[in-house]
Amino acid sequence: MTARTAAAVPHGRLVMIAALALATLAMTFAQTPAHAEEGSEVTWSVQPSSPDGPDGRTEFDYHVAPGTTISDWVSVSNFSAQPATFRVHGADATTDYDTGAFTLIGADEASVDAGAWTSIDSGAAVCADTDDEAEAACAQAIGTEITLQPGSRADLPFTITVPQDATPGDHAAGIVASFRSTAVDGTGSAVNVSQRVGTRIYLRIDGPLNPVLDIRGTVSGYDGSWNPIGGGIARVGFDLANSGNVRLSATPSARLTGPFGIDLGTVTLPSIKNLVPGGTTHVTAEFAGVPPLILLFADLTVVPAAAEGAASADVAPAPIGASTVAWAIPWSLLGVLAVIAGAIWASVWWRRRAQRRLTADLVEYTEQVLALARSTQIHPTNESEPMR
Repeated sequence: MTARTAAAVPHGRLVMIAALALATLAMTFAQTPAHAEEGSEVTWSVQPSSPDGPDGRTEFDYHVAPGTTISDWVSVSNFSAQPATFRVHGADATTDYDTGAFTLIGADEASVDAGAWTSIDSGAAVCADTDDEAEAACAQAIGTEITLQPGSRADLPFTITVPQDATPGDHAAGIVASFRSTAVDGTGSAVNVSQRVGTRIYLRIDGPLNPVLDIRGTVSGYDGSWNPIGGGIARVGFDLANSGNVRLSATPSARLTGPFGIDLGTVTLPSIKNLVPGGTTHVTAEFAGVPPLILLFADLTVVPAAAEGAASADVAPAPIGASTVAWAIPWSLLGVLAVIAGAIWASVWWRRRAQRRLTADLVEYTEQVLALARSTQIHPTNESEPMR
């Protein structure tokens, strides 16, 4: 695999940046360039090898008994027009939670599994169990350091010493070649940048195999539309965990239904490849244009499959499933109905108020007329008309 490093640190790749502090970048496992210090480029690769150079393998894949010592070779090539110094070491593998991709532990973490069993050119591979600061310092010094001239290659021997008490099943690691360079951040301060490139190690230890995938932490939600008659977005998420001792691939899917079994669609998600034992990844499915039907029901299915490489002959476990429910309240429509209902109520109230006022005015007018009639009524007199 190849990589390049440069002073202009690509957005999203720098994990930590501070003046005169080490910034650890994500592990690269493809032949993708990454840029190096300003005014120059450093491009290098790490590949399985023989004593005479790369031998065409894309990864290391072994099946051995506990207590076995494996001897092999790894090649580091400097394709740059300048000398470059690399630190080559082993590191435990893990699974990226957000993407499900194969990756390695951080540069400041000490390996405790297959990475700690891997010694490059007789270099140190294990760190003592100390505090975090001492562990970080040790982790950044293990392995061996090599300086390669422009266009040159080093074929390095390494050994993997499997403990007698190694647990059966799959263990994963990587051999890393890291390059440090100086970059300038947005404030003009100098920082140290470390870019890592590696090749995978898959190691199976003899013993009982237990392939198991679990669906955990299901969540669901609904984002309605401002359009009262428009559909919204339904989201379903869950964690897929490899709780067995065999690496597995899997294809997840989700089916969404409404009340009374109304079918709202099925989404088949991209396959997850080589989920290592102990690894967990988060899976998310989205459904667009979903009407707000009060309740939405999601049925989740994960179909396991054998992993790649030597594990491709494994028998995969049975499909697994789970379900979750989300509220899908039509708030926009309810808001419109509330406005209409409010307008009707206000109209009725206003008419009744007007009727009451009219009735009161009529009563008052009637009383005034009666009072006026009483005050102007002509009464008969007792005086008689004089006689002539």
